[in-house]
Amino acid sequence: MQTNSDFSMEACKLRQKFAKQGYLVVKAALHGEDLAPLIAVISKVVDTRAHELYKARTISDVYEGMPFERRWHAILHECSRENEVFGWHTLVFSEALFNLITHPKVLNVVELLIGSEIQFNGDFWVRPKLPNEKLTTLPWHQDSAYMPHTEHDTHLTVWLPLVDVKAANGALQFLPGSHTAGLQTYHRVEGEAFAVPVLPPTSSDTDIDTLEMKKGDLLIFNNLVFHRSLLNCSDTIRWSVDCRYSQTGTSLAELWHETIACPVRASHSSECPTPWHTWLAQWEASPHKGRFV
Repeated sequence: MQTNSDFSMEACKLRQKFAKQGYLVVKAALHGEDLAPLIAVISKVVDTRAHELYKARTISDVYEGMPFERRWHAILHECSRENEVFGWHTLVFSEALFNLITHPKVLNVVELLIGSEIQFNGDFWVRPKLPNEKLTTLPWHQDSAYMPHTEHDTHLTVWLPLVDVKAANGALQFLPGSHTAGLQTYHRVEGEAFAVPVLPPTSSDTDIDTLEMKKGDLLIFNNLVFHRSLLNCSDTIRWSVDCRYSQTGTSLAELWHETIACPVRASHSSECPTPWHTWLAQWEASPHKGRFV
């Protein structure tokens, strides 16, 4: 039986590890039933799109019996198409998504690192990383390079795999401790969809950590730590979902998703201070609906 003292010591170790590395993996943080509602939403999107393409005679089969990690790729492969964007946004907006973003098990990890006054900053993506797809093979980067004026505050990304992740199907890689050097200078390179650092963050002796994770594991990382996403060399889709948090009151000025940010935990209550219907109203009043896939 774990005592309060044991828990405090373990929490301290996790905080120290995060401070040193800039990221942290919590094994088996969630169970299958925690992820199932969002997976059902994604599966419904795939099913709807399959029937639309079938009705248009673009594909000859809706691949109804194919498993979650294969179906969307099979559909796109038959009609010789690829993902149009690097992640899904509007397509997966749902109460199931909100319930995962505000899940106590997720927020407990966030609270461990930034305290009990937490805001979700409005940024979320579901990512279907297809086999051999360059679009979702991200280069070395820091998240603050793509989020203006966030480098002086802590913005945490929570990344949840919806399938098991190995190096072969596109694992994330990290450079431990790279967040301590601050935000680097970035520029655009022809042929790359994302800005890249002017100075390469690696050399021949750089320690690179490849994170192989199980469905239900939780990864949380700092906005200044260098990371990248490997090419998916398997024949299945690497599905994942990610979202971002900061201390309540942290400025979100100039971030495109500010209008759907909301408080998700407060020190004076065990309940999420923002109910689903409030977030839904924010979404309906924002420019996000229909702006992204």
